Amino acid sequence: MDIETLVELTDNLVFTYTKQHLDSLQKEVLKGTLNGKKYPQIADDCQRHPDHIKQVGTKLWKLLSDVLGKNIKKSNARSILEKFHFSQISYTGDDWVNINSNHINICGENRDSSIPKNKSSSTPTNQNQNHTNPENNYDLSEAPDLYWLCDRDTERTTLKQWILQNHTRIITILGLTGIGKSVLALQLIPQIKDKFDYIIWRNIDNYSTLESLQTSIINFLSPPDSYSQKTADFSPAKTTNNQLINYLRKHRCLLIFDNLQEIFASGELAGTYLPDHENYGKLFKQIATSSHQSCLLLLSQEEPKIELGNHYSHTLKIHGF
Repeated sequence: MDIETLVELTDNLVFTYTKQHLDSLQKEVLKGTLNGKKYPQIADDCQRHPDHIKQVGTKLWKLLSDVLGKNIKKSNARSILEKFHFSQISYTGDDWVNINSNHINICGENRDSSIPKNKSSSTPTNQNQNHTNPENNYDLSEAPDLYWLCDRDTERTTLKQWILQNHTRIITILGLTGIGKSVLALQLIPQIKDKFDYIIWRNIDNYSTLESLQTSIINFLSPPDSYSQKTADFSPAKTTNNQLINYLRKHRCLLIFDNLQEIFASGELAGTYLPDHENYGKLFKQIATSSHQSCLLLLSQEEPKIELGNHYSHTLKIHGF
């Protein structure tokens, strides 16, 4: 990504937060860091002592950490700023994605409001509070950081048709690691968010069992006044699949399961579940064949076995450029 664009973005963010622009030395430190230079190299370029450049850098990362609500260091500054740059790209008029310290809110407000005005504005809202506010109905806390952008207009158009027109209940985005499955899904969300009551992103790698994954989803979907009771009542002994299906019928939900390949056995036929994850297949079948208006989006390096016909499920294979 263009370094000057990132420097300008950073300067604007800092000015909005502090009412002061970055000084020339801060910009040189930032520019050098984004170009992969070490402090001694930046010091040579600026004809300054390396210790002074390091002090300027340390203060700069602390300032940017306060502005964006993330722990920014020299090593991750570029990736975080690129991700924030992506968050400002509009796909549907004034719709945009605002990524803060713990989750991604999606809303249709003026873009200027995406820039934190103070520390409190970058503090995440409890995900189980104020479900009447549409912004709080989106939980992308487990979505990955974005390091690059890609142009997949054709794939997004196909996904939109399957989801909004064909009402496909399960869609698999299939591709090798690092090819852009997550980026494609995140780019798709602003284009279809108005059609869903809830959008929830879950990383399969974070859950040891299907029951723990379902607990996380159901707790998020539960109204605030019943949150504690739902958590207490929920247990693997109950028909958890039915509980989740009931929510998918009550609300139109977009569920995104990332890293689905983690539930498959290596060295076996493609789509063969690990012994302790075979219940995923039952859940997928129930979601595909039950009557509801929700959609399950699966991101995987390996295609799951969902032999239910094209009306119920589709697979989109993406390739490199």
